[in-house]
Amino acid sequence: MTPTVTKGLISRAAAALRGVIDRAQPRDQVSRPRAGVAPSADEIAVAWAGGERLPTLVPESVPTATRLSGDQLARRLGEGLDFEQLRAYQPGESAARIDWRISARANEPVVRVHREPAQRQAHLVVDCGAAMRFGTRRRLKLTQALLAAHAFAAGALRQNLAVEIHGIGEQLCPGHHAAGPVTGQGAILQRLAELAEAAGETGEDAQPVDWPGLRQRLLQRLPVGSVVMVFSDCLSDTGPGRVIDWAPLAAAHHLIFVSVADRVELEMPDLGLVAFEAGNRARWLDTGNRRWREQFASRQQERLKQWRESVEALGAAFLALPAEAEPAEWLAEAPVALARTAGAAS
Repeated sequence: MTPTVTKGLISRAAAALRGVIDRAQPRDQVSRPRAGVAPSADEIAVAWAGGERLPTLVPESVPTATRLSGDQLARRLGEGLDFEQLRAYQPGESAARIDWRISARANEPVVRVHREPAQRQAHLVVDCGAAMRFGTRRRLKLTQALLAAHAFAAGALRQNLAVEIHGIGEQLCPGHHAAGPVTGQGAILQRLAELAEAAGETGEDAQPVDWPGLRQRLLQRLPVGSVVMVFSDCLSDTGPGRVIDWAPLAAAHHLIFVSVADRVELEMPDLGLVAFEAGNRARWLDTGNRRWREQFASRQQERLKQWRESVEALGAAFLALPAEAEPAEWLAEAPVALARTAGAAS
């Protein structure tokens, strides 16, 4: 059985597997995932506080780096201090924009055009698809992705980046989809809460994730030098897909992939003979076979390793995040992942 088939089987057997695990282990050793998608207020507080201690998400040495709002230039032209060009006056424009000295020499009114200042942006893409609604310990993968999004949003805000949330795979949630980047902690927390609520209401009716469409929209909309953080399951068939498909975005922006996986997706426990549902069929696997479990774990770890190496070859960062890990545990790994990218770029 190929890793892809195995992965698909695992994703479709979530409920059945959780039941089997509960029966296979003593009750005091089982930490069942909490019902619902949204993380608790206490978890959010810990993740946010830890995120504020993250190192800079992008190196400051790149040309577009900034610590202050307005230090970089927007694509649009308008009011600002950075001169862009001269052009003929158009009816309706403010007379204050006319350069009278040059107009006198040109014998027609000429205006000075400036480029507006802009604040650097961080875009958080949270995968709310079906593959993220799985978890056998403590919390669902989607809940862990939302916690990680809180932490990285705090890190982005500390670096003075404007933050925009992109939830994909959930039902339309009016408000945060149409809104632009925000710079206030309250607004970011509100949008993440709205996303968690929308994802919770979606339930089993999660929408197929249109990754190609998302990449195209980001490529067209984002100012060059933006930070794009993807919270998904890179091992899933419905995850962000091939690394090479992200190359155009990586060429213009700074990418950070946070791959969330449940423990059993990386290391299958000994559950004996287990039936995995695949569509309308059931497939029996002898998970009690130690050799099979070792081969399965080896394949999954190799796939993660290949993802990491491919992502870092694009100059992006990659962080493997266990769904059951507490923020204090995985936040210690984040600076290492970011430092590897900074080292590759230098």
